[in-house]
Amino acid sequence: MKIYIGYDHRCLKMAYKLMEELVLLGHEVNEPFEANTPDDDYPDISTAVCKKVKKDKNSFGILLCGTGIGMYMAANRELGIRAAIAKDEADAYFARRHENCNVLVMAAGYDDGVFAVKPTKNVMKIVERFLSTPFEGGRHIRRVKKQEEILKSQF
Repeated sequence: MKIYIGYDHRCLKMAYKLMEELVLLGHEVNEPFEANTPDDDYPDISTAVCKKVKKDKNSFGILLCGTGIGMYMAANRELGIRAAIAKDEADAYFARRHENCNVLVMAAGYDDGVFAVKPTKNVMKIVERFLSTPFEGGRHIRRVKKQEEILKSQF
């Protein structure tokens, strides 16, 4: 399976460990889209990954940032992208099974002195669950199509 990965400057260690494990499992992992400094912007990274996923319908995207929220918001502004933040295997499972998500977003952790976000635990288990769960279809097809129509009408 082809996987496109993007991450911000907080996620280097997490991203490279993830890419290494995915390759060992036989997946094709792109040259990552990365932000190397705090001055790099996550919307640029998210957009680059999402464009690749939209072009290659049989691929998935994985986005990592400090909280996951910024990448999640940026990804879901892209027509044809259905992104979900997953903090555990259940989130990943239902994101695929019911929402047919094609982009997985996870938090690498962040602490600004007021609040701290802990890194997502069991990253590989979450990714494996996401990649291995099929879309259920049925009534969920109608719902996924409605979301797409809503997004189309806004542009």
